[in-house]
Amino acid sequence: MSRENYRSLPNSTTSMPDDNFRESIDGIDLKDALALAAYIEQMLMAEQQWILNRLSWLFTSQSFLITAFVVLLSSGNHSPTAHLLRIALPLLGLFCCVTVAIAIRAAEGVRKPLGNRRALLSMHINDIVNIPKLVPALGSSKALRDNPWTWRQGSLPHIVLPWAFAVLWLLLLMSLGL
Repeated sequence: MSRENYRSLPNSTTSMPDDNFRESIDGIDLKDALALAAYIEQMLMAEQQWILNRLSWLFTSQSFLITAFVVLLSSGNHSPTAHLLRIALPLLGLFCCVTVAIAIRAAEGVRKPLGNRRALLSMHINDIVNIPKLVPALGSSKALRDNPWTWRQGSLPHIVLPWAFAVLWLLLLMSLGL
C-alpha cells in the first residue's frame, strides 16, 4: 500500500487516540521510523504477555476448581458444607472465567490501536525504502493487515476459551438442579 493510500484511510480504521498519527510519521526518516516501530512492538509484546498470563492463570485455576468439584461429587459427602461447596465451586469458576474474559478484552483494546500504528509504520518504512512488501502490514483492522483472517483466527483461543469454561460451569450448576 503506498503512502497516498494509507493517508486516505479513514481514522476509524486505526481507532487510536492520536488521530494525526499518519501525518505525524510523514516527516520521520528510516532510523526514527524503525525506532518507533520497535517501541510499539515492545508495547504490543507487553499486552500479549498480559493476555498469556491471564490465560495461564485461568487454565490453572480451572484445573484446580474442576478437580475439586469432581472429587467432591464423587465423594458421596452430603454434609451442609459439601452442599455449599457444590454450589460455590461452580460460581467461583464462573466468576474467574468472566473476570479473565473482561481483562483479556481490555488488553485487546490496547493492542488494536497499537497494531494499527505498527502497520502504518510498516507502510511508511516500505515507502522510505521503496519496497512495497518488505515489512508486512500487521494491523488490527482489515484495511491495515496483509492477511486479515490471521487476526481473528489467531485471537480465537483467548476470546473463546474463557467463555467455554464459563458455559461449562453454568451447565454444571444447572445439572445440580439449581
